[in-house]
Amino acid sequence: MKTLIAIFIFTVGLFLSFGVQAEKPTEKGMHDMHVMIRMMNQGLCNALEGANLQMLGQMGMSEKLDKNTISRGMQMVKDGKALIKNTLEGEAMKKLYKEGSYEHETMDELHKLGQNMLQVIEQAEKLNERIHKPGFKYEH
Repeated sequence: MKTLIAIFIFTVGLFLSFGVQAEKPTEKGMHDMHVMIRMMNQGLCNALEGANLQMLGQMGMSEKLDKNTISRGMQMVKDGKALIKNTLEGEAMKKLYKEGSYEHETMDELHKLGQNMLQVIEQAEKLNERIHKPGFKYEH
């Protein structure tokens, strides 16, 4: 009996969800901006994880893996920054601007967020540059 009720509820929910979509262009634009924030967040997380891998490799505690760890970390930082920049400047953003289906203040905040994310990544890169300077030593 519980299984039948669950199937019925699922089926009704499924049928009701078919008609769910953004009714106004600005609602679709807001959804697009939410997706863009998720993409930028992914880029930020990847870049910071990459910076962490670089630092870990620079510690020199695993000679067999350090070179690969640093290389992978550098690629993750590069890819993370590219994802954020592409989200802010790419085709999806251009299309959103062309359609005009967004709130201007929200869009401004989205761009500020992206720029702040890029600044955070740049700060992590500066830390790595500092660690690369001659004479810098980790204390184990």
